[in-house]
Formats: sequence, C-alpha cells, structure tokens
Amino acid sequence: MNLEITKHDLEKAVPAAREAKGKIFEVLEDVINYEVANIENQVLGEVGTQAVEADTHSALAQTVKRLACIRAFLSEMRGLDLVLTATGFGVVSSNDTAPASKMRVDALDGELRRQERIQLGWMITLLFSVTGWSQSQQRHEQVPTLFYCIQQMERFAGINRPKPEDWDNAVPSILAADAFLRKHIGDAYMEELLSELTSASSTAPNAAIRHLCVQFIGAWIAQNHQLKDELYMRMINRMENDLSQYQTYADSEAYRLNHFKPYENHAEDSAFHFVG
Repeated sequence: MNLEITKHDLEKAVPAAREAKGKIFEVLEDVINYEVANIENQVLGEVGTQAVEADTHSALAQTVKRLACIRAFLSEMRGLDLVLTATGFGVVSSNDTAPASKMRVDALDGELRRQERIQLGWMITLLFSVTGWSQSQQRHEQVPTLFYCIQQMERFAGINRPKPEDWDNAVPSILAADAFLRKHIGDAYMEELLSELTSASSTAPNAAIRHLCVQFIGAWIAQNHQLKDELYMRMINRMENDLSQYQTYADSEAYRLNHFKPYENHAEDSAFHFVG
C-alpha cells in the first residue's frame, strides 16, 4: 500500500517513542511497513486500501498509521532497551544509563495494547462508510457480531477503561448472546442488521432493534439477567407490534418458533385421550 509513515507519525501515535536522534524510528521502520501490510490484508481489503490511497490525509488513513505504529512498537518494545527520561521513553545509548523499570515498561505495554484495540475499533467503524467493504471477507472476519469493538464494552457492559483481556474474556459471552439472538430473531434478520451496520445504511426501525441487540449483548456480558430479559422483551414487542417494518423477521423460522402453540387435548377432537 502506498502510505508513507514518518518519524513524526510514530511519535504522534506512540509518545513514548519520542527521542531526538530517531533511533527508535530507524529500528521500527521495516516493522511498521510489515504491520501496514497486515492491516491491509486482514482489515482493509481491496476497497479499504483503495480508500486509504485515495486520501492519505483522511481519518481512515491516519488511523491505519496509528495502528501500524502502535503494533510495531509493541512487537519490538521489549528489545529496545527503553529508558525513562524527562520527556518520555528513549533508548539506552550509554553505559551510564539504566533501562526503565519492568513495572514502567509493563504499564506502557498495557496502555498501548488498550490503544491498539481502540484504534482497530475506530478503523472498522470508519470502514462502514467505504462503499463495498460491507461485502468483503474482511468485514465478515472483523465484524461477526453487532458487538464488534472494545469501546462498546464501556458503554454497554459497564466496564470502565476496558483492557484487551476484558475483551478476550467477554468473547464467549458475546458469541453466546449472538447465538441466542439468531435463534430468536432469525439468522437472516441478524445478517440484515449486520449488513446495514457495516454499510452505514440502516433504516430507522432496524437501527432501533440493532441498538437493543447491542444493549442486550452488553447486559449478557455484565450478567445483568434482569436487564437482559427486559431488553429482549422490548425488542420482540417492538417487532411484533409492527411486523410490516420487520418483514425478514416475520418470514423467519424464529418468528414461527416464537408463536408455536403446543397441542391442546380437547374432547371434541378425534384424537382426544381421556385421562382418568
């Protein structure tokens, strides 16, 4: 991908990489380019890459730069012999300077990993406005559910400043909640919601249901069963009260299962069984 990343870009994305001689950037330049290629293959895809190259000053292009710099710094940080100076971290360059403490480096590592997830979530959100990305393989890999980024954990699951491990621990709950919703509102309707979300083309009725779904998944993560049940009932009631707005749901097996009536034993039935 044709995207120039400079020492200034690195230091803007990772303030800890600031140092006058540019040694950190020299060490990381090839790694940064490697990370850009990974982002291109795993997240952007063809249409996303074209959008970045069409406007290298766009928010999307700047996010690619930040994410590539953060990932490159993280991958090499432990071998850089970092030293804490008055203006931030630098590289040990003399026998008189000791590396920064493990505790400080660990703290930097944790914060950068959190920023990495935040930048990835922001990049994916920006890609929703790129025509054609919604149909790409990258979309299906990066957004398998409506709950797709770490930022949603703070807003909908009540987790303050969520860390990557918070997200990783929540993945089974996210998938379980998604499976429940697919069973009760239909696979086809869930895919419709995902398609609209990732192409920035939601209708107002679907946007309302999608918001309830995300709230529902957040409540599932938080194990707030009372809220989860309330949100599910709101979702179903909203659709049931105006099925003309939710035709995909109305035509689904999920709708028929939600309205399944078990056999009732009536005396006038030919198959009536007397129980004495």
